[in-house]
Amino acid sequence: MFKRSPQRHPLSKRSRPTKGSGVAAWPKLVLGLALGLGLQGCGMPWPFQRQTLIVYVDPPDSATLSKESLHSAWDPLLKAYKRLHPGVHLNFNFIVFQDQQLKDELRRRNSRGLGPDLIVINASTAIDLLNEGLISRIQVPTEVQNSLQPWILSRVQVRGGLAAIPFALEPQLSCYNRARIANPPATLEELLQLAASGRRVGLSVFPKSIWWTTGPLGANKALMQRLETQSGRGERIDSSDQAAITTWLTWLREASLQSHINFFNNDEDLLNGLSKGQLDWTSCLSFNLPRLKRQMGDNLGVASLPAGPDGLASPDSLVRVLGFGVNSSPIQRQRAMELGLLQLNPLMQHSSTVNSEQSLPVNRFAPAPVASSAKLKVLINAQEQFQQSSLFSQSPLALNRLDNHSRELEALLTQVVFDVIGPEQASSRLIEILRKP
Repeated sequence: MFKRSPQRHPLSKRSRPTKGSGVAAWPKLVLGLALGLGLQGCGMPWPFQRQTLIVYVDPPDSATLSKESLHSAWDPLLKAYKRLHPGVHLNFNFIVFQDQQLKDELRRRNSRGLGPDLIVINASTAIDLLNEGLISRIQVPTEVQNSLQPWILSRVQVRGGLAAIPFALEPQLSCYNRARIANPPATLEELLQLAASGRRVGLSVFPKSIWWTTGPLGANKALMQRLETQSGRGERIDSSDQAAITTWLTWLREASLQSHINFFNNDEDLLNGLSKGQLDWTSCLSFNLPRLKRQMGDNLGVASLPAGPDGLASPDSLVRVLGFGVNSSPIQRQRAMELGLLQLNPLMQHSSTVNSEQSLPVNRFAPAPVASSAKLKVLINAQEQFQQSSLFSQSPLALNRLDNHSRELEALLTQVVFDVIGPEQASSRLIEILRKP
């Protein structure tokens, strides 16, 4: 059940939207860019243009993605691209890497001039890869930047441009077996009662996966203050902040004492447990919903994560982005950029949301995703939870520092749930970890 797994390692002043930068103006902008770029520097007569784009995909967990599923997911975008560029025949080579492999593969292939043209990654990973020179900084039109929600733009904005192009949001929610649970728990107390009644609950010791419990238990603000500062070891923490962190850790420790609550150290074990009937409730990312739907059928239920005595859940929400490789030829970079900009088209964003029901748009001019299904409504509510209570939407620095300390924090949380260290001692140790750069 609890097996060690490979670790995941995970603004300038913004201008106001200009006249004509809304939905109506966007298709003209993208079409103009696409056609304007598509007729330049092709090197071959227009009817015979052919290029191959290498696309690396880094899933947000250890799940396996097939090339068939990737081609299916990209098919609507490629069909739209072909309508704009009827003479261009793009070939795609999808390669899936996990986070722990990605850097090594990029270094090896980039050194041989064989690196990818596009990389599907998380925003925090894009910043990390750019800092190490493994992907390219890019420039996009001001209208494109203005189309992004400001907090999303802040995740990828760097000196001199962007680290990547955001294209989707994948919020965290709860997934459960409808054959075993009629009404999902709305509060942490109901979650404990559910386990006490014999339903099997899966929780995580991976920091970003369990962070949703800090909001309901009042520790979110105290932890965020530690993540947002890199002060010296001599700084004294407010006693109320430490008490809030201790309360959170105490809840985790007490939850672990329940015979039907099990802790895991990676999301893959949680997903497998749910799909195989070994768990009845767990947290999940919206990215995982198509996979769980295939495995569970109509038994898959989704809901917002439970609230608590001190507030709403504080879920994660991944910003998925397109990074650009360093080995692309001019024509390959041109095609890759055309695809990236097209993926931000408001109508493409809306269509992707409604058809996949696994992600939400980043373009603030995209038509509102009407909650035409229960699943889509849950995604919208989960994203609202994130923006209201997780505080990570307001602090990219805090999110990056949490990623940097994930290994130590996971080890500490594991000791707490196995009662190797008490909550009070663990809270002091946790603060010491977060004081490190």
